[in-house]
Amino acid sequence: MESILSLDHIYYSYHDKNGETPVINDLSFEIKPGSFTSIVGPSGCGKSTLLSLLCDLIKPEAGTIYIRPPENNTDSRMGYMLQKDMLLPWRTIIDNIILGLEIKGVPKREARKQALPLMEKYGLSGFEKNYPCELSGGMRQRAALLRTLLYDREIILLDEPFGALDAFTRVSLQDRLIELWKSIGYTAIMVTHDVEEAVVLSQKVVVMTGRPAKVSKIFEINQDYPRNRNSIEMVELKQKILEEMHI
Repeated sequence: MESILSLDHIYYSYHDKNGETPVINDLSFEIKPGSFTSIVGPSGCGKSTLLSLLCDLIKPEAGTIYIRPPENNTDSRMGYMLQKDMLLPWRTIIDNIILGLEIKGVPKREARKQALPLMEKYGLSGFEKNYPCELSGGMRQRAALLRTLLYDREIILLDEPFGALDAFTRVSLQDRLIELWKSIGYTAIMVTHDVEEAVVLSQKVVVMTGRPAKVSKIFEINQDYPRNRNSIEMVELKQKILEEMHI
């Protein structure tokens, strides 16, 4: 199967008055369409910078990022969910969720019709007219996730989407994320500090070295979903990844 995205010997550095600071050096790996990949590595190694490179917010100084041409014309290939929910405080929850659809030109009535079944399925039914300040952190993250997915992009980038949540809420949203990924079939690329999260959710875990980052090792995971995070296989795999990260 042809890769939907590949990185070939990527180099990127920050420049300031003190000179050049290499962040990513000779980074290469591939992503298959419809797959779920997590990227882990030491804090500050350039994981979020990598996502910015993938969605063309910044350009690599060397190397090539290849994205397979779309089957139909589209203005953008990627959705991007940041660490913070970034909900607009003056819009209701449902109007935040349908923001991407509105940008695409979908009439508000039709956009809300598409959003309501997902809101019901993921625990936001009854909160359509509430504002972000009236919801818990977990509910806001659910709204942000639905907003990203309803935008209907081929590739979804997730930057520590559940990092600020408590353990119970995080596990619940991880399960919901996998349900959405399996039902919609998008390609997911997630940056996370949580190795257990990476192991439970991903088909591939890319381990990055410290700065300047390159690929240390890639772990392929062939376990079926849903996964038992306490199984021997999952615990052993988590330990191998932590050892690769030298933690």
